[in-house]
Amino acid sequence: MWSDRTPSPSLGPQLRAAVASRATLKSLMWLASGPQGPCLLEDALATIAYAHGHAVITTATTRLELRVSAFDLLEAAMEVWRDIPGAMLAGYFAYDLAAELEDLGALPADDTGVPQMFLGLYDSSASGPMHAAPVAFTAGPLSSRPDSAGFQAAVERTVGTIHAGDIFQTNLCRRLEGAFSHEGAEPLFARLCEVNPARYAAFVRIDDQRAVLSMSPELYLKVRDGIVESAPIKGTRPRGALPELDRALAEGLLASKKDRAELAMIVDVVRNDLGRVAKTGSVTVTEHAQLMTLPTVHHSYSTVRAQLREDATSVDLLRASFPPASISGAPKIEAMRVAMREEQQLRGPAMGAIGWISLSGDMELSVAIRTAWIADNKIRYYAGCGITADSVPSEEYEESEHKVAAFRRALGV
Repeated sequence: MWSDRTPSPSLGPQLRAAVASRATLKSLMWLASGPQGPCLLEDALATIAYAHGHAVITTATTRLELRVSAFDLLEAAMEVWRDIPGAMLAGYFAYDLAAELEDLGALPADDTGVPQMFLGLYDSSASGPMHAAPVAFTAGPLSSRPDSAGFQAAVERTVGTIHAGDIFQTNLCRRLEGAFSHEGAEPLFARLCEVNPARYAAFVRIDDQRAVLSMSPELYLKVRDGIVESAPIKGTRPRGALPELDRALAEGLLASKKDRAELAMIVDVVRNDLGRVAKTGSVTVTEHAQLMTLPTVHHSYSTVRAQLREDATSVDLLRASFPPASISGAPKIEAMRVAMREEQQLRGPAMGAIGWISLSGDMELSVAIRTAWIADNKIRYYAGCGITADSVPSEEYEESEHKVAAFRRALGV
């Protein structure tokens, strides 16, 4: 059982010594949905940068390198650092960490340019907005990998896989990428917040040249006093230019048999994931097929709640449910294998999780959809679609374009 796991004895003393001075280093993260609302984090006791079994823990006075798995490190850090008053970890978990939890086969080469997990340890925060300095950025045209024809061909092959009975649905993504020069990523994030405000907007600065910018509307996991909530999104329609058209598009989404079936399947996956660490009989669907209206699109979503077992921790919950169901598929493991085979590239921070985890066990993480990252003088953004037996390749590509519209507008390309 996950609850029987204990941190590696060798990690404890090193992690404890790393933050013994309580000195801080400059950092910058902003979360629209922090423990008490919008949350600005600037002075970190430590940062953790992890990729492919190698972790670097940086403090104001030390640099510690470890060979360890991501979730074992997270578990050890939470155990060792939980005596720091008011402490929490904030940052992101890349989708591709799923390969540490399940056998997904050989992974493509990592060309993301960023860690698979980046977290800051904080014992204080400020409330309110993040103020961006008026510095310029320049973005080049965005290329798509795969392109329109390639993505539609992948959808067609995946529909064939579904008809063959291998899976019920999966999530296929395409990467948009372009040149990006900047003196700081904060102004782009500010523009994204204006163009496409989101409940779980988040900004994570890794260093002066790298950052993750997320405008996610989707809740992955929220834990308060042992009560877990997850709110998967499935189904998308663009906003209409006129009120009558907008209303018709929203009503059409809620009436769509394809979208309702897709959402129902993902809700079942969420129920199963939570059930692995929840008290028996506590997993319930409290809302189903509700409408979410955003500046550029309509979505349908459901809400699933559960109560954690007394012997289960927030890290156990992550191990049981990562990556989020809505961007993996059903059955989950095989759906991820199908997606990886078709995409042939790592997703990086996109489609993973972003947010905060209190060392007392509470947490709030979004599904990292509508998420971009900057590295190697490039900006990358992923757009994904749920693929089912009824998917039409051209319509799925069009849906992915709707999800990219606000990002293009903010970039000015």
